[in-house]
Amino acid sequence: MELGTLGAILKFALELEEKAQEFYQEAARRVSQPRLRELFQEYARRGRKRRQLLERTQRENTAEMILEPITGFFSEDYEPDCTLPEGISSAEVLEKARALEEKTARFYEVAAGKVGITEVARAFRKLGRENAERMSESANQRMGE
Repeated sequence: MELGTLGAILKFALELEEKAQEFYQEAARRVSQPRLRELFQEYARRGRKRRQLLERTQRENTAEMILEPITGFFSEDYEPDCTLPEGISSAEVLEKARALEEKTARFYEVAAGKVGITEVARAFRKLGRENAERMSESANQRMGE
């Protein structure tokens, strides 16, 4: 689906954050390493704050959401695979988490460049930086640090 307005982008971002939060809640239940479980639980907790930021951004920019047309931006390019099949290993869960963060960071980076509203772009860049930090944290977990 084309994300042709700021409203559509914000709606997709909220859905993306909800999926990520649900993924991390389930991932925390599935992994066996305590440090990894704690990391995923923390990501799920942070997800609430991330959604609150997006909701506030949405409320504060309601008028602009209708006015700003956006082209060439499609949700399919940023849909993460949040499935956690039975028997998945902790290493596989960690790899899915890294892929989720990478895709989400890319979404926010592109979204920030597509919107012309400074406050919204700033919020997207902030969230994208957090995703990049999570990728780094995940890599450190994989390497046993």
